[in-house]
Amino acid sequence: MSRMPRLSLTQKILFCSLLGFIINIYILVVKSESQLENALLEQVYKQAQSYLVGLSHHLEAMPTNSTAGQYRAELLVSMAPERVDFLDFTPKQIYLYAASGQVLAHSEPGLHDDKRMDGIYGQVIREGKPIIKSELPKLLARDILDTHPTIDVIIPVRLGGQTVNAGLEAELDMDELMQHIQTIDGDYEKRILLVISATGFALFLFVWWLLHHLAIRHVETFSRITSSFGRGALTSRIPMPLPQDEIGQLGQAINGMADNIQQLMREQDESYLQTLQSLSKALEAKDSYTQSHSARVSKYAVMLGKHLGLPEEKLKVLNKGALMHDLGKIGVPDAILNKPGPLTDDEFVIMRSHARYTATIMRPLHRFHEFLEIAAWHHEHWDGSGYPDGLAGENIPLLARIVSIADTWDAMTGDRVYRKGMPLEKALGIFEREQDAGQWDPALVRRFIEMIRKEERC
Repeated sequence: MSRMPRLSLTQKILFCSLLGFIINIYILVVKSESQLENALLEQVYKQAQSYLVGLSHHLEAMPTNSTAGQYRAELLVSMAPERVDFLDFTPKQIYLYAASGQVLAHSEPGLHDDKRMDGIYGQVIREGKPIIKSELPKLLARDILDTHPTIDVIIPVRLGGQTVNAGLEAELDMDELMQHIQTIDGDYEKRILLVISATGFALFLFVWWLLHHLAIRHVETFSRITSSFGRGALTSRIPMPLPQDEIGQLGQAINGMADNIQQLMREQDESYLQTLQSLSKALEAKDSYTQSHSARVSKYAVMLGKHLGLPEEKLKVLNKGALMHDLGKIGVPDAILNKPGPLTDDEFVIMRSHARYTATIMRPLHRFHEFLEIAAWHHEHWDGSGYPDGLAGENIPLLARIVSIADTWDAMTGDRVYRKGMPLEKALGIFEREQDAGQWDPALVRRFIEMIRKEERC
């Protein structure tokens, strides 16, 4: 899963300010739009009821023995263009039904099913109150532009001047109203957005300038300088003068810290070099082969690192780490270290302990943790069968994997007191056969074989 990008302090403050501003404007716009829409809808509902009430008066004035055709004619008259042009809706269909549910007249020709009187149709007659069925609020909330919205208005009717004995329902097309509302909303939103854009941009510029001028530019400088400390550029300093406030005090403290760290690291480096030289001389006196072997391992490791395109800083670490990868052999008894033949199982266990000895020697040197990784884990295997910790795959640091290949190669091709080194072609053949056997990183060993063959052709 990809990680979300980190925001700067300026971006966080600006984002929070802008978000709060937008939320307030949004609430204002939504609330005012909602009130405007509700007012328009309420007006239309009243208009629709008035329209049907006027029609009901005409129907109630008709004789009690009027036919369905006469009722239908009155319905059609009420739907005539000159009667509805001034309204905010268009009648789609109107029908009159009796208290029994029978449809007495319908603006549409043909037969029509009786109404179920156990629902709102019966409720209108029983209670004598109008009912409006409308989906308009939902449509407005969903902002559906391609829907043909309608409302159904049902009112009670007293045919023949009696008590409520019929109902009048009209399905009204609200396209015109919806378009009117959308036009109003669109114009309103455009104006509000224009105001938001202008004021928001002005606010953004002012807050950004204020933050950058008072704090952020100094914090960015501090961050850049302290990051350079981590990369080893201990001579970097925060430029003076600094503001006479908390920011300035922080800058002075960082410069003072850099001075102290530089002095400490200088002393530590000098002590480390002296210790390293002393250990190297002691190991050379004890086992001259280890010194030449480490030099060759360093050579091959750096060659492979260059072939892989590692940066210069990594190559320097690889060079020094490979030179020191066997320093722990100083703790292995001479009889085992210089034995002119194969080691016994017990002797091999002791010999294997040199990796831990080397890591122990380097552990106090926290600044050189990559040297420790090389020393401790260059005998680990890709499949987890190595030692001392049984690391596997990419859990083994890259530089340790590189030194592992270089170390094995020199062990095979280098001369020992008791045997000559293996010919290159034979060693390459073994590497090619064993490249997927689990000892080495398969990708790295293929690059190593490629590199050696290229060097041989040269």
